[in-house]
Amino acid sequence: MQNLIHDTGRERFRAEFSMYYAGIIYLLILNRISFGFTREEMAFLMGQKETYVKEMEELKIPAGNLEVMVHLNWAFNRRKVDISKFDNKISYQFEFTIWEEKGIRHYQMEYFINAVETITFFQLMEEISAEDSAEAEQYACDCMAVELLLDKLIQKDYFKKYRTPLELWRYTEKYLEENIRVKSLMQELEVFAGKKGSAPLRKTKARSFGFRYIEHK
Repeated sequence: MQNLIHDTGRERFRAEFSMYYAGIIYLLILNRISFGFTREEMAFLMGQKETYVKEMEELKIPAGNLEVMVHLNWAFNRRKVDISKFDNKISYQFEFTIWEEKGIRHYQMEYFINAVETITFFQLMEEISAEDSAEAEQYACDCMAVELLLDKLIQKDYFKKYRTPLELWRYTEKYLEENIRVKSLMQELEVFAGKKGSAPLRKTKARSFGFRYIEHK
């Protein structure tokens, strides 16, 4: 589907697909940024490997199948994840460029109107600079609150049933009545999930789109 072109400090991806699919990529990145999710956090909420969303955004794996769209819809709390009103042309030649500069990641999607001319389909920016001390302190507090809550949930048999990462994150925010960074839940679950005898929970992907958490039997 895609061809990677190396350019100093930039990654350029060329591919042929519809305006509809380009709209999915646009709304994936736009919604993710507006919710404040990193690529890794978004992948976690979908129950996928750490690089999953990065690979979707870079056109390396498909984003438009029904199961993926359903999970994007859930993660984005039913915000729009596709744009259906486009022309009937099946395929355009696109070039998608991603680069980082001064703590900002830039995304630019263009399509070719002829062999040499392009029109910009979208441009987006995402702040990726390191956390300051206040943010790091808040993150540490979030981790502590999440750790205590996971202990309580295990004692209350909450994990007798399978729990998805998205379900856990939303329950955590509702229970604690405050915004909790997704990565704090990611970090604490790495401690709570592991082999039987060394951790109370296990992580499984059996017969499901994404991984889930449940108590060891």
